[in-house]
Amino acid sequence: MRVAFATMGQDRIDAHFGTAPAFAIYDVNPDSARYIGIIHLPEQFADDDKIEGRAEVLKECTVVYCAQIGGPAAARLVQQNIQPLKVNGGTSIKDELKRFQTMLKGNPPPWLRKRLAEE
Repeated sequence: MRVAFATMGQDRIDAHFGTAPAFAIYDVNPDSARYIGIIHLPEQFADDDKIEGRAEVLKECTVVYCAQIGGPAAARLVQQNIQPLKVNGGTSIKDELKRFQTMLKGNPPPWLRKRLAEE
């Protein structure tokens, strides 16, 4: 399962979805998390319809973690089958990966169970 993290650097979830300069991408399963790379967004993603552009760049991701996200942006991501998750700004990506893996191993929420069944 591919997971993205809105980041100003590479090690913390510290950016708003709509203004994040980059997304760190990982392949995650219950037993491992493999770093895929970082997607740096070009300047044009700061324009009016940045949500659609960002959703397109993240289309292979199942989950996008961010420090903040607006309601309309979250709704558009869900329409694209990307689940936005908001965490406290500054949360370590490594720590959140561990929490996500624990959720995968345990009793995941219904939206995640559905996505796991699709894969």
